[in-house]
Amino acid sequence: MRPWGCGGPWLAGWVALATACAPDRPRPPRHEGPAPEDGLGVEVESEEWAPDPNDPLPALAVPDPSVRIHARTPDPHPIAAANHADQEYASDAPVRARRYVYRVRMAVPAGAGTGRVRVTVPAAELHVDVSDDRLRARFVGTGWPIAPGSEVRLRRDRPGVYLFDDRGGRPLEPGRLAAWFEGGPVTRRGPPLYIYGTHGFPRGGRPEEDDRKGELVCALLAELNGEARDSVVRRCELGAPNLWRMGFWRGQQTAGVPLELPRSALRADERGPPRDLVAPRESRPFLEPEALRRLDGGGAPADAPPEGAPPEGLRVDNETADRAIVAVEGVAIGWVDAGASGLFVGLDPGTYEVGTIRPLGAVVQRGRPVRVPGVHRVCDGRCPRR
Repeated sequence: MRPWGCGGPWLAGWVALATACAPDRPRPPRHEGPAPEDGLGVEVESEEWAPDPNDPLPALAVPDPSVRIHARTPDPHPIAAANHADQEYASDAPVRARRYVYRVRMAVPAGAGTGRVRVTVPAAELHVDVSDDRLRARFVGTGWPIAPGSEVRLRRDRPGVYLFDDRGGRPLEPGRLAAWFEGGPVTRRGPPLYIYGTHGFPRGGRPEEDDRKGELVCALLAELNGEARDSVVRRCELGAPNLWRMGFWRGQQTAGVPLELPRSALRADERGPPRDLVAPRESRPFLEPEALRRLDGGGAPADAPPEGAPPEGLRVDNETADRAIVAVEGVAIGWVDAGASGLFVGLDPGTYEVGTIRPLGAVVQRGRPVRVPGVHRVCDGRCPRR
């Protein structure tokens, strides 16, 4: 009798029987990640695999238990592609540029506090590297109503900007940078944008060398204030401004240094993001608690704090659709995003004049007495009862 070959029916029957009687083995997970909008990814870890000695069919079914699926934490700084890749500035060829430094402070308007005690608010700075056709601006310091280290990239031949902040990188159409600075739609404005002294240069240089660079500095101010570039750039035909005023912000040029940079250091797309992006925040103080203790609250309150007050400090609940800058006794102490709450610790128990202002200068609430520890609600008009 001829033996059955490898494909004989006896082997097929044995395989079917062993498969039916063997205990169920867990199926390896599929190599599929969640939908892209979930913000999750797939990671595969490899380990050496050895057959199970109790497996009746080790040679017929070889699962891979080393494959493990992990949910990856969403990137806190996602970077979107620019609308236009900046290949013209992709090389390391040198380009003549100028570095401007502006010291910036916010002057709290009358009516947002009494100003009985003056506390020096940490100065913010705007660092601008600019060539004839490209610009990069960096917001330095904690005195801004945005994340410190935020960076704006701008080019002469395209409208809008590319922005890096604590939420990553993304292109912004014309007018959207102002909404980013405001922390919401720009519905009301404070004092208009003013440009001063574009004919003089505190750090040397001739206007004919720097007029095109000055035009881009003013293009940045136009984008930040939500104005058309053309209407602002024509004010800077003789160079970058020595002074500018936007809302209640005052910028003064303290340096204007010529330099050579590689072209790639000024490219205006998503390549080469900043390395020191901070974690996202919904509120941030301008001042340390030690500085807040210098504000005069008029002594401790006589009765107990109101219901819901924090153990110490002032909690600010922003119930509006825009970012709010909080002024206490005429001093800007920090900001709170729309729909968020912020706690400002350091104020001694007492009663303080508290007002709120939009980043672009609209006064939301004039100064009013608020007890500390306590809660201040920011609302457009009269706060609804809870």
